[in-house]
Amino acid sequence: MSDGSYLFRGCLIPTRLPYLESSSKYVIDRMGIDAKDLPGASCCVEPIGLKTIAEDTWMVTVARMLAIAERDGRDVLTLCNGCYLSFVEAMHVLRTKERADKVNEVLDQIGLEYKGDVKVRHILDLVHSLGEERLRALVSTDVSMVHVAPHTGCHVLRPSGIGLVEIPYAPRMLADVATWSGARVDHSEEWPECCGGGVSSIDETLSSKMLERVTGRYKGSGANCILTPCPFCFSQFDLRQKEGLPVLYISELLAMAMGAPANVVGLKYHRIRTNF
Repeated sequence: MSDGSYLFRGCLIPTRLPYLESSSKYVIDRMGIDAKDLPGASCCVEPIGLKTIAEDTWMVTVARMLAIAERDGRDVLTLCNGCYLSFVEAMHVLRTKERADKVNEVLDQIGLEYKGDVKVRHILDLVHSLGEERLRALVSTDVSMVHVAPHTGCHVLRPSGIGLVEIPYAPRMLADVATWSGARVDHSEEWPECCGGGVSSIDETLSSKMLERVTGRYKGSGANCILTPCPFCFSQFDLRQKEGLPVLYISELLAMAMGAPANVVGLKYHRIRTNF
């Protein structure tokens, strides 16, 4: 059993979306989770572009941070879908002894060793693992006026078979968390869709079409906001969509339900302002 977790904030949240970090740390604290910032953290080598350019660098980079957590007897808690996938996929690859030995040859030069004993969790998984009764006990503010369209995001769901905690089709975790917090769920993710962010640097037209299609469906469901556990999806919805449908990151909804002050939640920093 670990002595707590190291919080891996990633790159996007601390550099561009610090208010999501604020609400996340508030929620983590209210849950009674011991989560300190991961010392020596670097980029996870995001899974879309950078990993494909230098796979060996990706494995060593992730293994170094996992080894730090192992050395200190802690697990890793992520706030980002892409970071979560990068960590989990690296752990899956490093189950092969040949790969692990090669990585540890590099880590040995800095006094570290990856053993494969660490556990990596996403904040979505962590909150959902509390269960309905314990999460509802933390709720102190009525958020029933929030009608969400859950958007779990690709990197928590796929690829299958590597140890991701959510199922790739008809996922339920995000909708469960929203319901347990007191919000209303107005859209079912029977067939989860991509926000288009992953192809934005390759085909802007295609990316925009994907974004508008999924946003249009969410708006047509009667939802008054999109709910996502992915900061990259959050940015895509908040900055690029044309429907004007507000978006909430998972910890923002939870912080609201737990009675956090406005300066902790940070809704004033959204481009598309909430109407509830």
